[in-house]
Amino acid sequence: MRGRGHDVLWGTVRVVLAVVLLGVAWQAARTAERDRSADLDFPRLAIQDAQGRDTGGLKVCGDRYPEPFCLRAEHVAVDEVLLKLRKKSSARYQFEFGRSGGRTLALKLDVGYADRDLVEAVGRRGKATLYWWRDSVRLLEVSAGGERRMLRTAHYPGREFVFPAASGSVLAGLGAAFLWSGLWRLVRGGVSRLNWPWQTTVPGAAFTLAGLGGACSAVFAAHSPWTMAWTAGVVGAVSAVGAACWTYRTARRRKLLLERMEPVAPVAERRFGGTVCGPGPWEALSMGVLRTGPQGLAVAPGSVADTGSFGVRPFPGALRLVRVRPPHRDDPLRLRFVRYGRTDGAEDTQMTLVAECEAVGGPVSGARVLIGAGGEDLPYVLGALSAATPSPLPEPSAAGRDS
Repeated sequence: MRGRGHDVLWGTVRVVLAVVLLGVAWQAARTAERDRSADLDFPRLAIQDAQGRDTGGLKVCGDRYPEPFCLRAEHVAVDEVLLKLRKKSSARYQFEFGRSGGRTLALKLDVGYADRDLVEAVGRRGKATLYWWRDSVRLLEVSAGGERRMLRTAHYPGREFVFPAASGSVLAGLGAAFLWSGLWRLVRGGVSRLNWPWQTTVPGAAFTLAGLGGACSAVFAAHSPWTMAWTAGVVGAVSAVGAACWTYRTARRRKLLLERMEPVAPVAERRFGGTVCGPGPWEALSMGVLRTGPQGLAVAPGSVADTGSFGVRPFPGALRLVRVRPPHRDDPLRLRFVRYGRTDGAEDTQMTLVAECEAVGGPVSGARVLIGAGGEDLPYVLGALSAATPSPLPEPSAAGRDS
């Protein structure tokens, strides 16, 4: 067992990773706030009448409307319009524009079916005007055959800040989860040796799902960033309650399973998924499935459904059972994260348990050997271990001592 040093190492790694994630989340939040403010400023680019109603006109930069609150118009030549993708309610086109100075510009745009005829006509003999604002094309005006149409691009207000806001929320949730897990392992890591202790599982699930909830609400936070905070808080609280109930139910089920577990004597051959971890010759048993039966405990190649004795490797020595427990976080990875299916073919998986054993005699006497299997299959392992372990010699009788 690696003990305290293992906790300090991985606790430090998680804290460092959390600091990096939270730093990136902070930068994403600042970018999202700048983009959101820019999108909220966009209505100032439209011309309104005395009653504040939108007249449909645009404030285009020139003598009357100076920057920054105006759209910069750029007249371009349409070199080519290509259909790239047909969708349910629209189609994606790629526009090739010729700009001043011999420069070119490619722009992909989703166009509704009502505007497809005009867009295709523009590709043959039309004209176009790009409207720039804050270094991105927000509107595209096309005209052909005396008809004029204004098309919105993906950078039209209301969407610029969504991706950085959503990514920042997800990274913040993950960073908080890693930070809590790392600090807990540094300060209180010796409280529980379980692979998934409730002290880290419940807060970690709550923080992670809170970040995802905030990311999902980013699209609705154009006018109120507090929408993300409220959504993240509600999702985090509900997730904490759900994770706590799931953890309690799992711990109770595991406790009942351990209390009722009794060794099953190996009468007929039985094969099932399992994992063996140990030093020396035990390491060679790490691949395959477990086999129990009158011949003893062994590892067989292939799958559970296979039969036959070719390639079967018996255990290299007797083992003494120390205890049956859930996986610990300092166990080998192949023992911590593996899931065993039901032997009867059902779709659900069994609860993973570990038989911690000590080698009796053999080439590595006293070595620690771990055998992982499902909760329904481990009793057969215990029965095979009991049958293979030599019983201690009986005490000699008084008559025997006298003789």
